[in-house]
Amino acid sequence: MKTFSRVWVALAGLGFLGFGVWLVIDPAGGLAGVGVGARDAAGLIELRAFYGGLELGLGGFLLACTKRRGLRRPGLWLTLASNGGIGAVRLATIALTGVATPFLAIALVWELGFAGVAGWLLSRSKAKGRVASEPAPTKL
Repeated sequence: MKTFSRVWVALAGLGFLGFGVWLVIDPAGGLAGVGVGARDAAGLIELRAFYGGLELGLGGFLLACTKRRGLRRPGLWLTLASNGGIGAVRLATIALTGVATPFLAIALVWELGFAGVAGWLLSRSKAKGRVASEPAPTKL
């Protein structure tokens, strides 16, 4: 389970990094398919900073979590909270508006899938806060 937890956090991190790089490079193109755009340079700055920059930060932190044993559980929590929050609001908004596109459906499966597996991995964690099957840290 230790390896799977680490891989799961890494995949979530790579997903955030990939999306972040795309939105830093081409925020207008990356979000045009879902109707998000900028009217001027200030709007592009905001799209790059919030959508691109936040995604890069999340992805970088999640990848760092795979390198240190003590950060694997926080990485799972971040995966659960970020993807779960995005997915829950996306699902609620789709239900409220009745608008569902192929992109929204794929994004929803991605988000709820990552959140669900992270939640399952956390539920299998031991009481001491370690990821299931992860050995106790050794003292130096």
